[in-house]
Amino acid sequence: MAKIDATVLYSAVRLRAGFFDRSNNKSAGTGSGFIISDNSENRYLVTNRHVLDRNFEKFGGWSLESVTVDGQYQSAVMDILGTVPQQITIIDPEPKFLDSDMVDLAVLPLDAPIGRAQTLTGEGRFNSLPASALATATDFAFGRITVGGRVITPGYPGIRGEVAERPILVGGVIASDPRHPAALGTDTYPSEVLTHSFSWNGMSGSPVLCYVPKALTWGDLGAGDFEEVLLVGVNAGHIKTSGETAGVLTRFVRADALAELLIGAGAQGIPTVSA
Repeated sequence: MAKIDATVLYSAVRLRAGFFDRSNNKSAGTGSGFIISDNSENRYLVTNRHVLDRNFEKFGGWSLESVTVDGQYQSAVMDILGTVPQQITIIDPEPKFLDSDMVDLAVLPLDAPIGRAQTLTGEGRFNSLPASALATATDFAFGRITVGGRVITPGYPGIRGEVAERPILVGGVIASDPRHPAALGTDTYPSEVLTHSFSWNGMSGSPVLCYVPKALTWGDLGAGDFEEVLLVGVNAGHIKTSGETAGVLTRFVRADALAELLIGAGAQGIPTVSA
């Protein structure tokens, strides 16, 4: 991607997940997410596993009943008509997870189970990020994505228990060495990177984008545009501390782990370059 604009902002969507247990008790969870489109124009909803799997951290016998996706569709950056509200609900969703229970990722194909998707508002159209923008393991291993890189995260934070109808952008920098699993004190987070940026409850599952040096060709030398934007991962939440430092350190799951999950879910044209 060439830059951050309104279509990138509105790639973030708000999620509400409904659960039930074996006694038919109901529960609900919220979070953020985004949609990736592959080279066959199939769409995949991406978020954290803990948003769609109530049993991820501790088994409680919960089953996922529905996922409601809220967002705004921005057809073009300069569209004077602005955004159009959208809402769909997927009944009996079947999200995909990695085999590892240490990787906090979930992918839900949106185009395969058409019969289970109900459009509630708008036409069910959402802005999406292209699969071609995914960072690869090589990008992390050889310094294209490195400490101090600028990151941008659009999402739906819950402030005083309320969530706005539109997403906001949060900026920051990569704080840990992305070549290695994130570590803080005695805690280690496999396939994750730390950023120095704010994150609030409700932003779990947001896309994390990073400005990186552009792989230049002769045609680019006169353009003066030496950066591009890669999708480097999925926001996994802030490191829980108190006082003024609350939310300052945030984790994201690396994009190469997401690529593995997308390929397993059937996505086409996913970058697969390995370190």
